[in-house]
Amino acid sequence: MGTTTGETGRLPTGVAGLDRVLHGGLLRGALYLVTGGPGTGKTVLCSQVAFHRAAAGENVLYVTAFSEAHARLLSNLESFSFFDRSLVQSRITLLSAVSALESGGLEHFHALLSQAVRTHRASLLIIDSLGSVSELAPSPFTYRKFLRELGTLLSLVGCTALLISPQSEDSENLEPFLADGIIDLKLRIRRMRQTRELAVRKFRGSAHLGGEHIFEIGDSGFCVYPRREALPLPRELDPPATSQKSRFGIPGLDDMLRGGVPPASVTALLGAPGSGKTLLGLHLLAEGLRTGQRCLYFGFYETPSRLLSKAEGVGLRLREHLEAGRLELQWRQPTEQFLDALAVHLVEGVRRQKVQRLFIDGADGLLQAAAHPERFTTFFSALSNELRALQVSTAISMETSFGGPKLGLAPVGLSAGVENIVFMRYVELRSRFHRLISILKVRESDYDPSLREFHITSRGLEVAGSSESAEEVLGELARLNGGVAGRGPVPPPSSPGFAPEDPGEDS
Repeated sequence: MGTTTGETGRLPTGVAGLDRVLHGGLLRGALYLVTGGPGTGKTVLCSQVAFHRAAAGENVLYVTAFSEAHARLLSNLESFSFFDRSLVQSRITLLSAVSALESGGLEHFHALLSQAVRTHRASLLIIDSLGSVSELAPSPFTYRKFLRELGTLLSLVGCTALLISPQSEDSENLEPFLADGIIDLKLRIRRMRQTRELAVRKFRGSAHLGGEHIFEIGDSGFCVYPRREALPLPRELDPPATSQKSRFGIPGLDDMLRGGVPPASVTALLGAPGSGKTLLGLHLLAEGLRTGQRCLYFGFYETPSRLLSKAEGVGLRLREHLEAGRLELQWRQPTEQFLDALAVHLVEGVRRQKVQRLFIDGADGLLQAAAHPERFTTFFSALSNELRALQVSTAISMETSFGGPKLGLAPVGLSAGVENIVFMRYVELRSRFHRLISILKVRESDYDPSLREFHITSRGLEVAGSSESAEEVLGELARLNGGVAGRGPVPPPSSPGFAPEDPGEDS
C-alpha cells in the first residue's frame, strides 16, 4: 500500500482548509461518516479526497450501493479540476455492490469489501451510500455486527473509510456510535442567502477545530474556510521587530501621534462618508513605500484603476510602486463573499508579498460578508492578532454617521482589535463643512488629544500645525448656538460595533 511523506498516521484529504480543521487529515485505519441532506456535497467531498489520494500514488476503492451509476458519477465529476480520468481504474477502482447485497445481504457485502480492500491494497474505501445498506439489514443487531466487522477489517489493513450517509435524526441510528468520526454538511438559507457549513461532530484519537465552518463548492471542488477565531496563532505575539513608528507622511498628524503609530499595531480610521478615510489610509501606504516597505491595499468599493486615479489626483504616486511589485491592490466586490474566505485572501496576500503595511478599506465590507454578524468582533480580534504576529502595521477604515463638534460615539467591542483610533468628522459652520481630526487612542504611547482642522488638497491631506483653527471654528459655532457648541448628540451609526455615549465637549 502506498504512503506519502509526512505523518504516517494521517491521511491528508487535499481539500483546501479541511486538513486544517482536522489537524492534518483523517487517521489511517479509521471509519468516518460523511452526513448531510441532499445536495450538500457529500459525494463531491469524498470524490475529491479519492482523487487526491490516487494522485499521491495510493489505491482507492469506491463502492456504490444502489446509488447513481458509475458513468453518471464520473460525468458529474468531470467539471471539477481535481478530476483526472487517467486515475480511474488505474488507482481508483469503481465497484458495484448491488449483486452482493441482493444475493446475500450484509454477509456477502462484507465478504466483497474484505476481498476487494486486500486485493487492491486500498488505503481509502468510500461507500456510497450507507442508507440503502442499512435498509437491507434484517435487524439492528445484524447491522451493528456488520459495522463492527468493517471497522475491525479497516484497522487491521490500515485502510481509512468514508461512509456517505443521509442525515438522520433517528435515535436508533447506529452509525454515529460506531464511527470514529463524523463530518456533517449543512445547506442553509438565511435572508435569501445560501450558506454551506461543515462541522466535525466527532473525531476519535485527535484534536480538531470545533464549531461550524463555511465551505464552498466551485470549479476546483470543495474548499473549507475555518473560522478565524478557532485557528491558533501562526506564532506568538512577540514584541515588534523594530521600535520605529509607522508615520503617515502628514507632518501635522505625525506630530499629533508623536512620530506615528506603534509598529505592528492596528489603527482604526473612523469617519463619516467622504471625510477622507481612504485618502488617509493611502497616505500610510505611500509613506511606507517611500521608505522601502512592501504594502497591500485590500478594499471593497474602489476598483484599482479608480483608486490609482484618486491617488494621483492628490499627488500620491502609487502606480510606479504597483508596477515595480512593491504594492499589491486587492479589490473584492462586497457581494456574496464570506468573511473567512476574505480573511484567507488577505492573509495569503500578506504572506506572499511579505507585506509590512496593510490598509483594509473598509470594515463595513467585511461586515456585509458575515453570514453570522454576531461573530464579527471575535473574528476581527483574531484577524488583528494574526496580523500583529506577522509584524504588519495595519489600518482599517470604519464608517460612522455624519458628525458635529461633539463626538457622541464610542467604539464598543473593538478595543481588543485595535490599538489606535483616529477620528475624522465634519462641523457645519455658516453653510460650510469644516473637517476636524483627533486621536482618540494610541496604546502604550503618548499623543496630542486636541482637535485639529485638516484639508484635502492637490498635495493630499494636510493637517494644521496646531489646534488654533479648530478652536476658532468650535468657538464661533458655540456663539451662534447661544453658548452651546452643537445642540443634541450625534445619532449613532447603524453599523455593529458602535454605541452612543453621553454627549460632551470634545475639545
